[in-house]
Amino acid sequence: MHHLYIRHTVGGRLFLDSKKHGASFEIEPAEGRDGWKISIACPDAAVAEAVCRSRDELNIFFVPEDAPDRKTWFFSTHGEVEYDGPGKPLVIWADGRIDYNV
Repeated sequence: MHHLYIRHTVGGRLFLDSKKHGASFEIEPAEGRDGWKISIACPDAAVAEAVCRSRDELNIFFVPEDAPDRKTWFFSTHGEVEYDGPGKPLVIWADGRIDYNV
């Protein structure tokens, strides 16, 4: 299972962990713009709202299922985060990405 987690840039507070929170997600190239669209089916509205409140201070990490020693760090330099309420996806528009070994 792929793993996605979101932390606060200052202090490292964990907002969301796809495994812990049972959140499915999709990362795809952003259509019509540079970067990536990260869509998360976040089952807890309070978690999604906390991510939105800290939109300018997010570190998003992706660990592929088949390469647990690899990590991708996504970030949004403009804090572009969308959430329209319970039952709707949490969407983060990332314009930066760094791949590295852990």
